[in-house]
Formats: sequence, C-alpha cells, structure tokens
Amino acid sequence: MKAIAVIGKNFGDEGKGLVCASFAKKEKRTLIIKHNGGGQAGHTVEDESGKRFIHHQIGSGAEYGADTLLADTFLIDLFQLGNELKEFEALYGFTPKIYAEKNTRITIIDDVLRNMFIESARGKERHGSCGMGINECLNRHECGLVLTVCDVRDKSFKELLDTLIDFRNKYGQKNLDFIKILFEENNPGEKADYYDMLTNSDVLANFAESIKETVKHIEIIDASTDFLLGYSQVVFETGQGLLLDNDYKKFAPYLTPSKTGLWNIASFLDERNLKLDRAVYVTRSYVTRHGNGPLPGECDRNEFPEVTMDLTNIDNEWQGSIRYARHQDIEDFVLPVKEDYRSVGQFRSVKETELSIFITHLNETDGFIYFKDEEIPFDKLKDILKAKYGFSAVYGLWDRC
Repeated sequence: MKAIAVIGKNFGDEGKGLVCASFAKKEKRTLIIKHNGGGQAGHTVEDESGKRFIHHQIGSGAEYGADTLLADTFLIDLFQLGNELKEFEALYGFTPKIYAEKNTRITIIDDVLRNMFIESARGKERHGSCGMGINECLNRHECGLVLTVCDVRDKSFKELLDTLIDFRNKYGQKNLDFIKILFEENNPGEKADYYDMLTNSDVLANFAESIKETVKHIEIIDASTDFLLGYSQVVFETGQGLLLDNDYKKFAPYLTPSKTGLWNIASFLDERNLKLDRAVYVTRSYVTRHGNGPLPGECDRNEFPEVTMDLTNIDNEWQGSIRYARHQDIEDFVLPVKEDYRSVGQFRSVKETELSIFITHLNETDGFIYFKDEEIPFDKLKDILKAKYGFSAVYGLWDRC
C-alpha cells in the first residue's frame, strides 16, 4: 500500500482536488482520507467528459471509484453531506462508499447558525469565515458537549433531539442577546434571522430528522491497519492550506481551526505502524486567497490576463471575492513546506517521506510561475527545487483533468 499526503502550500484553493483525483484515476483501489476541518472545503474535479463536481466531504476521486474515509480528526456536517451525496448520484449515477471512524465528531446546526450570526455581527471586522460552524463546533467540544457519528446512528430520534436541545441550552444560546445587540449595531435595519433560528425548536427537529437519514449512508469502522492495507493506495486529502494552519500565527486571527499540514496524517499513520511514502504540496503558479486577512504580494487580477473566472471560488457573503498575488521569492515559496516537515520530526511515519511540489494552473500563466520580481519557467523552477532544495519531484498541470 502506498500512502500519499496532498497538502495545500498556501491559503487554500491550490488545486488539491485535481491532484487527489489524478492519483485515484491511476490506481483502482484508492481510499481518500479526509482528516482536517469539515464541510468548508471545496475541491473541484472535472473529468474528461466535462462533468464537474465540487467535493466538500466526499473524497476527490470518488468519480473514479475511490472510497472515502472521514477520520476522527475530521468534523462531519451530516446535513450538507446528505445534499452532497444526492448531487453526486444525480451527476454520476452511483453513490460513493463513505466510511467514518466511530469517534468522528459531528458539526450541528447550531454551530453553523452561531458561526454565521457571530461573523455577521462583526460587521466590517469580519474574519472571512466560511460560515460552516467549525470553530463553534470545537468551542462546544471544549464545554464537554460532543456528538459523534456513532451517537447519531445509535440514538433514537427523540434521544438525538433531546441531546441537541441540551447542547443548545448549555452552549448554542450562549451570549445570544449580546450577539444580537452587536449584530443590530453593525447591520442597521437588518433582521436578526439567525437569532430567530437559534430560538426555534423546529430547526433542531428538522435537523435531527435529516442527519438520521444521512448517517445511513455511512459505514462506521475502526480504520485498522488491516483495513487500510486492503487498498493499493491511500491518499490523505487535506483541506485549506499551510498558511491557514491553526498554529501559523503570522496570519492570526485569519486562520482555520485545524491542522492543515502533516500533523494529523503522521499521527494517524504512527498509530497504525504505517509510513507515509510521499507528501505532495500543491500550489497554483500564482497565489490566491478567498477571505479576509493578509496576502503578501497582493495585486490586481488584471495583472494575470490569462487567469479565467474561478467557478468554485465565486463571490459570497462570507468570504467576499477571491484575491490574487504573486509568490514572494523562492526561499519564501519553500519555507512553509520545510516548516511543516520539521514540525512532525517526532513521528516515525514520516522519517523517510519524499517531499514533492505540484504546480497547477500553468495554462493560465503560459508555463511560468509568477514571483514578485520575476516570472520563472516551469522547467527552470523544477530544476532549482530539486537541486537546491532537495524535492524528490516537481510536477506541473496545464489542464483541468
């Protein structure tokens, strides 16, 4: 069994879905492991026939027959997963196989509503959250209020609803009146709909009914070593990018509350006495950021005349418009990868891992990688990264599939 990690090198939206799908297409027995964040990921795969799908929780490569495992460091949004499964089946004519570890936790509707309410209440000081409730879910866990995929499967509808009501009473409505006041101050004339939903019991009942149905599509397993060895290839599909990692304080507070690099992966494999063969760090030939926060080298999109309209990262209420930048210099280009690898030095599973770079969207820059002071041809940068910085391989992608 080969184990491969696919990791975003920058702020996300680098093309990780394309890379994962390319691995799945070449290897029939592939398992995609989602291990960080939750439903806020949006990884687009377009196949040879032109079918296009945005993967949030279904592993990228499922269209080529890959199975998905939702690891216990992933936060499942069962409501959104139900919608995603329906959309996938409508497009491809089959339902992909979804596994989850028994302790994988669930994002609940109140996490999402609180996230949206708090972010809206910030007014012009928004953090650029995706509005998917990830941080609120983790805050709830710190209060000892945890719901797992096993709980959803095993509880009766009434037991599940009672649990959701209890969570709302103990956390979901925390500081709700204060948030409402702040919302009204920063959004004059707007109705506080999120407040109404967070005080409406029907919202919880409808949510409970929906996730009880969705959980039927998930097979809960231990994800043992033997289970993994039943696949010829395991691909860890990472959400977001290294510069958004929870511990990458340079860009705080505009971060995501999860580990976006090797940490979860190395820990997962160490527990099973397995090794990671390759870590693939993905970047566009330029840099993007969708959401608020610093973006070194930011420039106007007009400086990239061949960059096409991004159909995945469309303008939205939570993240605004996608932004563009050049890479700073080669040292800065490599630094996040080196820091990520150093951070997992204590794990056995990554001692012999080969590091590689995968550069996407080269068709939009005529085969050049855009840096602050120069534009470097792909082949030249490839040679530099291998000879000077020790990368085992550097790949380039010029198309969408």
